[in-house]
Amino acid sequence: MTFVISGQDLIEDVRKAGDDQLSLYGSIKEGMQTDHTMEPHILENPYHFRYVHLSLTRDLGGRFPEIQEEVTTAFSELVPLTDDWTSFPAWLTGKFVVLRVVNRLFVGPSLCNNSDYNEINDTYSDDLVKTALVMGFTPDLLKPIVSKLLDSYIPKTLRRAMEHISPLVEERLKQEQLLGEDWPGKPNDLLTWLMEKAPESNKSVKAITIRLLATMFAAYRPASMALTQALFDIATFPSYIPELRDEIEAVVKEEGITKDSISKMYKLDSFIKESLRLRAGGKSSMPRKVLKDFTFSNGTTVFAGNTIIAPGYAIHHDARYYPNPNEFDGFRFARLREEQDDPVRYQIVSVGPTYMMFGNGRHACPGRFLVSSLLKTMLAHVLMTYDVKLEHEGVRPADKWYTFTPAPNQTAGLMFRKRAT
Repeated sequence: MTFVISGQDLIEDVRKAGDDQLSLYGSIKEGMQTDHTMEPHILENPYHFRYVHLSLTRDLGGRFPEIQEEVTTAFSELVPLTDDWTSFPAWLTGKFVVLRVVNRLFVGPSLCNNSDYNEINDTYSDDLVKTALVMGFTPDLLKPIVSKLLDSYIPKTLRRAMEHISPLVEERLKQEQLLGEDWPGKPNDLLTWLMEKAPESNKSVKAITIRLLATMFAAYRPASMALTQALFDIATFPSYIPELRDEIEAVVKEEGITKDSISKMYKLDSFIKESLRLRAGGKSSMPRKVLKDFTFSNGTTVFAGNTIIAPGYAIHHDARYYPNPNEFDGFRFARLREEQDDPVRYQIVSVGPTYMMFGNGRHACPGRFLVSSLLKTMLAHVLMTYDVKLEHEGVRPADKWYTFTPAPNQTAGLMFRKRAT
């Protein structure tokens, strides 16, 4: 049974609870049916997330030129510059830009723009969600049988991915044998980290590939949906474009495009955060599996075996926290930052009981710093390079809902042309 908690006091109770009482990974394991969709023990030791949280986030500044290069190259190929307005599929464009850029950080330049490998990542994500939904509705007694009936989907995609990863692993091991552990040109990416830091039992090509795909699933789907939604919002509310461009141009003129410089684009940060508040996340947030009977500060007890969630969508649309909550106010958070002279609290990456896009507390999404940097870099590039408008003026493509989760319209296009100077 799932219980919905309401109010900041109860959310704070969950934030402070120990993992032995309320388990995030227990909830993910149940929701994504990881024993049947990934590998049985993947969440018992989720070391791949530590790389994103520690190494990749820490080294992001040094790798920023790669990000900028891949963003520019991906958009130039997927949305070539034209003098006339040209329609491009918004969702397909957004997700394949994100796939390329994230894979540049995960597996390097030789594979990140490989169309087959990127399609594999996309297919794996879809198969994972579909299989998890089916297995979630299947009684425990029948899961081994149903799992075998569905066995053709994910294993087939995994085998295709291994065909790409195996040669990279072999080449890197060869270079290490010939030139030493710190060989010249050694890639600093997720694949290298998994090869070196994973437990010995998980250093097979199959185990490494599963972790790569699982990490990409966690990073790519929310980032690609957020990018597509933000592009729709730029086209829907063009009055924001001049101020956004002014801010970007001023920062770039002073510092160029770097990890530090994009952190100073406060209006762009606010615009994206408002888009996330309205469009992203889902009906629920901060899921926890109750491992031990848990009593809240108001005296209510939830027994072990149940699940707890917070109503993320309702919180993000609550007038107590957000005046005119259903209206898009692109500079809402930039104003709050200035009024309260607080440069941290209102950033995209900040979390708390009234903004739960990335969860809350110590289990807040470890990839949010990466996602924030990527989104701002991509949107800055679009604003400086293109003019954008809706296919049908004044009509923003309607979101689609899948169970408890909203997604951008997957069939609508957006109009692009070379920025008019």
